[in-house]
Amino acid sequence: MPESSKHSVTYAQWVDQIGTQLVAAGLDDGGAEYVVLARNNWRHTDFVIHGRNLIPVPLRQQLASDAQRLLAAEPAQYVVGQAWFYGRPFQVGPGVLIPRPETEELVAWLLDSLPAQQPLRMLDMGTGSGAIAVTVASERPDWQVTATDISPRALAVAEKNAAILAPHSIHFLSGDMFQPVSDKQYDVVISNPPYVAWSELGVMDQSVKKFEPSIALFAPHDGLAFYEQFIREVPAHLTAAGRIFLEYGYQQAPALKTMLAAPDWQADFRRDMAGHPRMVQAIWQTQKSSTMSKKEGNR
Repeated sequence: MPESSKHSVTYAQWVDQIGTQLVAAGLDDGGAEYVVLARNNWRHTDFVIHGRNLIPVPLRQQLASDAQRLLAAEPAQYVVGQAWFYGRPFQVGPGVLIPRPETEELVAWLLDSLPAQQPLRMLDMGTGSGAIAVTVASERPDWQVTATDISPRALAVAEKNAAILAPHSIHFLSGDMFQPVSDKQYDVVISNPPYVAWSELGVMDQSVKKFEPSIALFAPHDGLAFYEQFIREVPAHLTAAGRIFLEYGYQQAPALKTMLAAPDWQADFRRDMAGHPRMVQAIWQTQKSSTMSKKEGNR
């Protein structure tokens, strides 16, 4: 038998083999199919159609390297340099948080809650890869979108993604919290902030702990430090009808409900598709009432 034939393997066989090794190592076996799809620019249906095809020799060499990285717990998205979000491919890499499906749900909620044709102003705080800002700018071209991040590396990646997916649509600023937009107000402020408590480190996936940026994941005070500062400062940066959209950890809903209690806030909490409480939309009632009172007094 020729040497090349002895090592021939189909896509489906490779995914099964590497998937088995990943499971044995306590890792997500989904990474095997992910890299095959990315290397071929396929969707899952393409894999179903072509899964029995033999992998070409040059690609086998690439996938062998990919397998080593996967087995070292590196996220598949970092291995191929790409993560999908809201149907779009985003560049990602070390130092940039990989966008999650739960954040897609938060963006969908925002888009469903506000008028598409109204030229609203939106701030995406802690933009990371730019997934939220780019998606909103693409889906709502009439909106003015600003995105900030404290990480220069994340901002550089976000700007690259915007240049490809939403050119000339987003204003990027560097800085922490509201510092870069100290004198600005917005109709919408959205954020998927760091909210993991350091006490949860022991139960997190190896790939997350080893490779994803801790600055985008962890926060002091049981993961609540960002929210405490954000909710204290955001009213000054909201228009009269402005609102916030936040993602949070599944155990943090009680604390957020206290921070966003009436009468100051009108808050609506929502569960993700897995049934976990993970996101909130809230309107600052005090500012709204104050503005309305001023208008009534001027009549």
